[in-house]
Amino acid sequence: MDIYSKRLPTIKQLQYFIAVCEELSFTGAAKKLGISQPPLSTQIKNLEETLQSTLFLRNSHNIVLTNEGEILKSKVTQLLSDLCSMVKSTKHLEKVIIGTTKTLSFDYIPYFKSFLSKFSDETEIYKHNYTSKELILELQKGNIDFAFVSDYPTRDFNENSILIYQEPMTLVLPAHHPCSKQDKVNLNDVIDLPLFWFKQHLNPFFYDQCEKVFNSLNHPLHRRTELADNLSMLLEVALSKAIMLLPQSMTQMKVDGVIYKKLINSQDKKLKINIYLIWRKNIKTSTVNQAIIDYFNQHKIS
Repeated sequence: MDIYSKRLPTIKQLQYFIAVCEELSFTGAAKKLGISQPPLSTQIKNLEETLQSTLFLRNSHNIVLTNEGEILKSKVTQLLSDLCSMVKSTKHLEKVIIGTTKTLSFDYIPYFKSFLSKFSDETEIYKHNYTSKELILELQKGNIDFAFVSDYPTRDFNENSILIYQEPMTLVLPAHHPCSKQDKVNLNDVIDLPLFWFKQHLNPFFYDQCEKVFNSLNHPLHRRTELADNLSMLLEVALSKAIMLLPQSMTQMKVDGVIYKKLINSQDKKLKINIYLIWRKNIKTSTVNQAIIDYFNQHKIS
């Protein structure tokens, strides 16, 4: 067989094969690749037919590599590694610059970690700690190509944007508060303490969204101006001087005397932060840019 033979496996088939080898699960491999399971199964079947070998032994619970599969795994791993090295050494890949709003901690959201892992070689995160409003300006200046931003009234919601994620808000309480033992907390039950809250101009859309919920409570929810950083506010919560509402991804900091709680469903649904992928109007037409848009189109929220 020569190098031009149509009977050679494709790179995609070999990548899918390695994913199944690593996960020993078609479901896990499909998730890792960001695809559904049927096309993965089809590609593996085609690979086995091309090689005229059984690569996996499988039943309803387990997957095991055959001897032929083990031999192929070693060779394919080296082949794909060499191919990656060749691409990096022969072609300078121009990075796609992506801005992420400081509203969320994207490192702690599996959805975005999966995307950044998949496109790690092609993308670079904009290092500045910007708000959504500031990222939109950076986009207009051409300093970034894409951005993950929350709602903002001045942007055009109908052009070059996809709703890709909704971040839940988490209630932060003193650990000895009566509601701390509940699985989900009603804001009506915590109005005994003021809420640390941001100024309206920092995020007008989300501010107004929250005000509708606060205004529907049985009694007024008193607001307290936010302090300079989250740690200072968490220490105040621990002393029973206030409560907080934080995006779920921002609740990684552990402080003695503080507990994180989910809101009741009716309030949780209305307090989610909408996150959009937006991109420049004159963005360069490229395979990578289109792949990023396609990736989020497949996972967008209707």
